[in-house]
Amino acid sequence: MALLAVAMLGMAILATRPSSGPNLRTAEVGQTDAALYRAIVARVRAGDGYYTAAAASLREGHYPLRPFITFRLPTLTWLQVTLGDRAIHLVQSVLGIAVFMAWGLRLWPELPRPILAFALLLLWVGIIGVIEPTSGLFGESWSAMLIALAIALDRPKWFPAAILSGLAAMLFRELAALAIVGIASIALITGRRREALAWLAAIAVFGVVVVLHAYQVAAVVRPDDLVSPGWAGMMGPSYFLRALATVTPLGMLPGALASALLILSWFGWWSIPADWALPPALVIGGYGVLIALFARADTFYWAMMAAPLSLVGLAFVPAALRDLVRPAPKALA
Repeated sequence: MALLAVAMLGMAILATRPSSGPNLRTAEVGQTDAALYRAIVARVRAGDGYYTAAAASLREGHYPLRPFITFRLPTLTWLQVTLGDRAIHLVQSVLGIAVFMAWGLRLWPELPRPILAFALLLLWVGIIGVIEPTSGLFGESWSAMLIALAIALDRPKWFPAAILSGLAAMLFRELAALAIVGIASIALITGRRREALAWLAAIAVFGVVVVLHAYQVAAVVRPDDLVSPGWAGMMGPSYFLRALATVTPLGMLPGALASALLILSWFGWWSIPADWALPPALVIGGYGVLIALFARADTFYWAMMAAPLSLVGLAFVPAALRDLVRPAPKALA
């Protein structure tokens, strides 16, 4: 309890620093990444190939084109061009509802009804931030929902759907590979070798796609194109908490309170001694480490990867605190 209190207090204090907040300015000319993605979609709709359109838009916005990972995978752009704006928002909402329903079915036999209702309410609050139209321009929002769906479906009856969800998550945003590797590792450590091999096969397919992507990027990049300054932002854990609050409704709260609630929620996930609680806890923590070490102030939207499940742990906190308090008198004696 003391460690929990210190973590909450420390992160809350750090969250009040002006430098810890996300920075929406992402290019030398002030262009946002959302505007960049809209420009790429417009060029593809006008008849350009994805890689030609992406290269032209990146140069126009004074973005780096090297290394190849500065180009997003074309999955979301192709989907936007194929479906159109209205349909893409509908698909995005349907995916959010699918995540909600899948977790409802996953938790139904595990939780008392009042806790279940509270957990699902918190889940929907986390989903809201990643299904609004602007968030839908970012591959992170789609990957986040697909990762949450894959975790919920990671059961024998629904395992093929879980694999497909995980693969789709990686094809929307490369950062999803971190979560899928974590899920595969859990399957391997817990003795589910067939499931682990299936996850590794999905990762291998993703690896092939990345190689093909790099080859296509090399064909449109010029020697004089800008090089990325790198991603070793070293922004720290307080930045991850502020970024995560920004991409969820917690952004409406004071930074200190939002950070404290997010730490409590992560603690709540870790307090559940069940197999269904471990992947969310590891995914949130894994992206916390990734963003704390490698994100820059202008890549705060990486935090969407952890957003859908980031608040659900608050539903488990009351029982966890009771478990900590009960043995306290004996320990002190």
